[in-house]
Amino acid sequence: MIPADLLLDAYMNAYFPMAEPSDGKLYWYKPEMRAIFKLESIKTPRSVRKLINSGYFEIQVDKNFEQVIRSCSNRADTWISQEIIESYINLYRLGWAHSVETYFNGELAGGLYGVAIGGAFFGESMFYKVSNASKVAFYALTERLRSRGYI
Repeated sequence: MIPADLLLDAYMNAYFPMAEPSDGKLYWYKPEMRAIFKLESIKTPRSVRKLINSGYFEIQVDKNFEQVIRSCSNRADTWISQEIIESYINLYRLGWAHSVETYFNGELAGGLYGVAIGGAFFGESMFYKVSNASKVAFYALTERLRSRGYI
């Protein structure tokens, strides 16, 4: 498991870990360019707004972080190794990592997870089992971050 202080320090210095899908070996990345979303420029599409307002999905935060990260890793080639799962579950327990989940008929339908440090949220991965579930989670996250003063 990656120690929490090392992982947080890496984020604060623009590094993040990824595992090699073929063998699970961990590597640290610091890309020249990163996607940065300014919250004021994100507009929720009308179709997603309707889904959010209709109650079609139940939206929860930090209800089932472990199931979200495991669902994100559940694909043929994944950079989310067992070591990364354990490391981020530890960050979650320490209050640094968070998940936004969407439920349909009481079952986890989609979601995302990431790390919050200061005024930044580092989105790591998302998944869906029901169409639009991850979109709803993303836009619910943006609303939540705005309401808490993130930019």
